[in-house]
Amino acid sequence: MRLVRKTNPKRWAEKIRRHAERVAEHRSASSVVFLVELIACTVVPLPNALILVAMVTAAPRKWLRFALNATAGSLVGGLLLYAVSRLLFESLGQRLIAFYGVTERWQEAVAWVQGGWGLAIIFVAAMTTGFFRLTSLAAGFTAINPLAFAAVLAASRGVRWVAECAAIKFVGDRFRTWPKHYLKYAAIGAGLIVIALFLAVTLSA
Repeated sequence: MRLVRKTNPKRWAEKIRRHAERVAEHRSASSVVFLVELIACTVVPLPNALILVAMVTAAPRKWLRFALNATAGSLVGGLLLYAVSRLLFESLGQRLIAFYGVTERWQEAVAWVQGGWGLAIIFVAAMTTGFFRLTSLAAGFTAINPLAFAAVLAASRGVRWVAECAAIKFVGDRFRTWPKHYLKYAAIGAGLIVIALFLAVTLSA
């Protein structure tokens, strides 16, 4: 029973929230957001949404700074995965695929990225951490244009984090009672709207 209490998800979530609130006002808070996102994208999944809810609620004036630093962390992480898959696939890339538990989906992801809608798929997939890793590795493996990949990745993650942090800022404390996956769905919805607007402008030109 004592072990169950120690590993209770709600207790850990509350601890994370309290620590994040204390960090929010520190001058290095933005760097913490960058590092958390970088680690979450490349090593192990971290509760980014929970951390940002606490930090933006505690320091709402920093919401855009937090969003941009989270985007920068995502971009660096994605480019690292791209480089690993492009240059070190045999020695390290395959190990990462196994480590992330996406071996069964690997060939499917490569086929997606190689298709005519590769960049659009990367844009949507990058909204979530799991598919973000998978498509970043697939982009490097298929040698997709690195500049185009970086631009799409920055746009995708930027839409996600700006949408989430803006929503947290304007909704405030009420966000703490909402299921955290609402953030992801809202960001994906915003991303799809961006794609729809882009297609509308392109097709009408």
